[in-house]
Amino acid sequence: MAVYLCSLYNGARERRVSLLEALLLGIVQGLTEFLPISSTAHVTLMGYVLGLQPEQHAAEWTAFLASIQLGSLVAVVGYFWNELRGMVAALWQRGSFSQEVLRARRLALAVVVGTLPIALAGLALKPLIESEATKRLELIIVALLGVTLLMIAAERRRAPMQRELSHLRWMDALLIGCAQALALMPGSSRSGSTIAAAMLLGIARHEAARFSFLLSIPAIAASGMLQLLELLAIAAIPPMALLLSFLGAVVSSYAAIAFLLRYLRTHTLWGFIVYRLTLAAVLIGFVVAQHA
Repeated sequence: MAVYLCSLYNGARERRVSLLEALLLGIVQGLTEFLPISSTAHVTLMGYVLGLQPEQHAAEWTAFLASIQLGSLVAVVGYFWNELRGMVAALWQRGSFSQEVLRARRLALAVVVGTLPIALAGLALKPLIESEATKRLELIIVALLGVTLLMIAAERRRAPMQRELSHLRWMDALLIGCAQALALMPGSSRSGSTIAAAMLLGIARHEAARFSFLLSIPAIAASGMLQLLELLAIAAIPPMALLLSFLGAVVSSYAAIAFLLRYLRTHTLWGFIVYRLTLAAVLIGFVVAQHA
């Protein structure tokens, strides 16, 4: 193979990806996994900057991206550990239920329902997701703009957004899950699409972010483990490089979760919308310059 996390064959000679580069990729993945700006787009763009040629080695790059997302999984599970324990316990509890247990049970089932769309779409679209097409800048631009429009629609919603997760209906969870499936395309942003969809359904911003993070857990766990096994099967990964990228993702993901949950209690998504539009404009200029 030409490119893996550990090595890159570039022209006539092979070079090793440095430990610093591995750590940097992990930090970028973690910071952008839970902020509504798209982790796959930013890590892929960083791959281009570092000369790792993601477009030419799409399947290996996809496996690497999903593998380091396991660091983000550790962060989100750690952050919501007590709540997750309550949700699991509520699912197993029998007999009469308190209101607290009923809320935890309902939220757990909503996560299950919301995970179905991305699970089905991921299996159906796996060849496309791993293809060269999904690493092209043109697709990243389209996905950036598409979900940005969804975020703008959510912020321009006139009706108040005051619903809490305890009021979440099954159809709400399914619709938000469909929005999460958009994250299979680089540039979309799992958190951006799911938070916007939840806001359009009248859910408060910080509650929308909370459900978005909980909803990400099954999807990240499934794709991360499957892709990690594939990556290990096709390449010998230096343990230190993999460990550094993983640790970088853990720390930066935890910080991003804590920041966004606090931020959305008093702020809107407009700052992220402006950032996405600016990034899309820069990428459009770069693509136009390439073809000039």
